[in-house]
Amino acid sequence: MTATPSPDDSHALAVGEGRIGAVRIASLGVGLVVAGQFAGWNYGLASGFASFAVAAILMAVMCFGLALCVAELATMLPSAGGLHAYCEEAFGPSVGLGVGLAIAGALTASTGMAAEFINSYAAGVLGIDGLPLKVALFAFILAVHLRGVGEALGVLLFSGAVAVAALLAFAVGVLPSFSLANLIGAGAAPLGLAGVFGAIPFALFLFISVEQTATAAQEARDPARDVSRGMLAAIVILLTTATCVVVAGTGAVGPDALAGAVDPLAAALAAVDPAPPSWLHPVVQAGAVMGLVATFFSLVYGASRMIWAMAEEGYLPRVLGSTNGRGAPWIALVLVVVLGFPSTVLSPDIVVLAMVLLLSGSYVVTLSAYIRLRRTRPDAYRAFHAPGGSLTAGIALVLAMVVFASALLAGWQLGLALITAIVLAVALDITVVRRGGRTAPHSLSAKEP
Repeated sequence: MTATPSPDDSHALAVGEGRIGAVRIASLGVGLVVAGQFAGWNYGLASGFASFAVAAILMAVMCFGLALCVAELATMLPSAGGLHAYCEEAFGPSVGLGVGLAIAGALTASTGMAAEFINSYAAGVLGIDGLPLKVALFAFILAVHLRGVGEALGVLLFSGAVAVAALLAFAVGVLPSFSLANLIGAGAAPLGLAGVFGAIPFALFLFISVEQTATAAQEARDPARDVSRGMLAAIVILLTTATCVVVAGTGAVGPDALAGAVDPLAAALAAVDPAPPSWLHPVVQAGAVMGLVATFFSLVYGASRMIWAMAEEGYLPRVLGSTNGRGAPWIALVLVVVLGFPSTVLSPDIVVLAMVLLLSGSYVVTLSAYIRLRRTRPDAYRAFHAPGGSLTAGIALVLAMVVFASALLAGWQLGLALITAIVLAVALDITVVRRGGRTAPHSLSAKEP
């Protein structure tokens, strides 16, 4: 499935078309996830290392199984709409819109959480924090994005590289204190189904959102190849860093020392014996800030491209599809910043729960769309095929349903409110926004373009 623009549809491809390659797409995938490897995942260690390890493996299978399926879909239908476009193709415009709104909402709300975490880390690294710093962060992110996708992903590539280097440096620094007894010793919490289930939302932080790399498809030089290669590279990097951080950190000081820490890597460095080099702590702290900046950039990128794509297709008001002279969707970018900033005052646990609910729900629909399109569009051109095909998608689908159920049980009132809001938004779109009709830029091809 490939996007084939009509002669009068040139504006639909105006957003930075053909400007980024596989390396920068990989940096987008890493940036979307890497901040979650500095903090958040460690709360799952309250269930014990064994239960957390099983939960982490299951979440890796789900997230990377999903990413492989999305990489295949991106070669069939290169679109800035990403998951929204694939769900529309499989189940129709209303389902596609619902998924698009869920993802855009989750990513936009998460920008505030990222800014709040940067604010907290900056207080320790730079000695500055508060409202002026948050305003400056949003203004800086917006200004760089408005200069175009090349500049934005250039900053993202640098920030992500520093963050990955800091994670690996941490693992090497605590390795002399590693003890297998800290992981599976006599006092370790036993493996249990309840423990695994309880650790899942936190283990998800190690990998969640890598699939949103697909939103770069319409700006890739070669969408059919660059997106799959970039996403696969991001998967390898994130698997490596997650394994190093979790195993080395927990093995050095034990799960109890990290389970309740706001900054688990700093807690590990303070507790290890022998003490690590004095330079390691500021390096890890600086890496955490850069990782959060990378995630901030990626969230704004993904949300703005999703909004732009839905506006271009007539789901949202057309004005949101406007671009500036550098090909940046400037109104969509401003909207993400304006809506994201107020979320800095929300409790992070509420934002996390909302993000997991919205994204896991979209995963269920996307994986179902993949299985359906495999059956209904078997001849559509695919430059990349997900290993395992529908079997991989089926396994990831079951796991996504488990995640959604666990999040819904943790906050059924919030879940009900979000589902109701999306249904109402879709109904409003059908009755008001799309009265004049909508474009349908997606098309399938049985042959290589």
